[in-house]
Amino acid sequence: MPLWSLLRHRLHAFVRVPFVGRRGLSLILGGFLALYLGGGLVLLGVVFDDLVREAAPGADPLLVASRGLLPFALAYAAVRVFVESGIGAELRPYLPLPVRRSGLVAVLAALSLFSLWNAVPLAFVATVCVEAALDGALGPALRFGLVGVGVLAAVTYATPMLRRGVSARPVLAAVGLFLLVASAGLEWVNVGGGVASLLDVSGWLFGGAVQGRLLPASAAGVGLVGIVGGYARWLRRAMVVDQNRRSGTAGRTSDGLDWLARRGPVWREAVLEARLLLRNAQTRWTFFTALFFVLVISGFAVFPIEVADLRAAPPLELINITLFPGLFATGVFAIYHGQNLFSYEGTGVEACMARPVSARHRMAGKLLFLEGGTLFCFLIPLPTLLLSQNPFLIVHTTFFLYNAGVVVPAIIAGATFNRKALAVDEQTFMQTNFSGGRVAVTFPLFVVPFLFLFSFDRLVLQFGGVAALGLLSLLALPVWLRGLTQLYDYNRHAMLRGFRASRN
Repeated sequence: MPLWSLLRHRLHAFVRVPFVGRRGLSLILGGFLALYLGGGLVLLGVVFDDLVREAAPGADPLLVASRGLLPFALAYAAVRVFVESGIGAELRPYLPLPVRRSGLVAVLAALSLFSLWNAVPLAFVATVCVEAALDGALGPALRFGLVGVGVLAAVTYATPMLRRGVSARPVLAAVGLFLLVASAGLEWVNVGGGVASLLDVSGWLFGGAVQGRLLPASAAGVGLVGIVGGYARWLRRAMVVDQNRRSGTAGRTSDGLDWLARRGPVWREAVLEARLLLRNAQTRWTFFTALFFVLVISGFAVFPIEVADLRAAPPLELINITLFPGLFATGVFAIYHGQNLFSYEGTGVEACMARPVSARHRMAGKLLFLEGGTLFCFLIPLPTLLLSQNPFLIVHTTFFLYNAGVVVPAIIAGATFNRKALAVDEQTFMQTNFSGGRVAVTFPLFVVPFLFLFSFDRLVLQFGGVAALGLLSLLALPVWLRGLTQLYDYNRHAMLRGFRASRN
């Protein structure tokens, strides 16, 4: 089968689906977003050499840009692991045809490179190269362009392998994520203290390649060849006709969560929710969004905030201090993922409801899962806040208690009013799930903290009241669970009818 025939079949597969309109609209919105970001990077590339000469007179802009390539590659790969979906193209339907596997691997490897994920940062690389070539540095500009393209190719090929590892070993992935955040903080300390850092490694490796030195260029080339070869080998092993084939014993999983699932039916339900989160593109975006908010909170540790600033903050500034970094930072996971609970199961709702699991255990598992996500969002920035002795720890702790005690159970209660099934294997910005019942249940709870903040002028009453309300609600979780179970039993058949209707 020629290459053009494969491409034509891929185009037909894109348009011959019931949701082609939604997929096309998502593609258009993604294209506009890529144009917006790419245009900003082009403007940055145009003024980049001027910025470098102002900040560091005498420095070579190409070498300065090379120092940031390795940190960019690590951060960009982490973003794409949780946000991007698929491995470039789905060629499993072509496996029974008389086409060589090596040819399919080559086609898939080539198609993976033609992505907006690569086109957007490539706009900056191309602009910097053009600016350098116009200044007379044609050779270094070409070498920088090759290095930039190689870095993007390495990220593109490493992303699906890393994503498969995250799905197969979520516990190890969580440990690796924690180490990545910790290493980012250590990198900031090293740069501030003048110690050798990742920037220096990137400058030696990629900066040396831009300068034309043999050893760094050889090392970068070997690394790229190794990643491409590993991707080709991984892809050949992943291309199987039977998608459900297991390498181990039938019925067993190897994602590291089995030991939690064996603790009982409640833990088993929480583990199933965790696997749904990590193994699907739409839900992985939730995890990435929560991680973004957590990293923003970690940045507050370096801001010089005093207790007096919290006491003397005017109303609008108090909202800025508490609403975004307080309420949403520790509660973003519960809010963003929890509002679509049950809807992510809508495509297979009959099988989910037919499982021999009691309604109480099912609701307790979802409650445990969201409480664990809220605790995760609280613990990640906690070390930086403690080490810096930042008074923002008061806001962080207060709203963690409120989110864990009040917002999480209320979000689950509102999710029982969902009536639209969402596709977890699609990555699209157009999937919405509006529910009037959910808004009526959850919206007032976002207003309650501000009643305390604006009704009192003493810090202990403002934040202490919110924390006390959350703590009392945490202690009353058995009562919450009883009410959630009854609400689920009341709405389950309406959910079933709504999910069926939305699928059609």
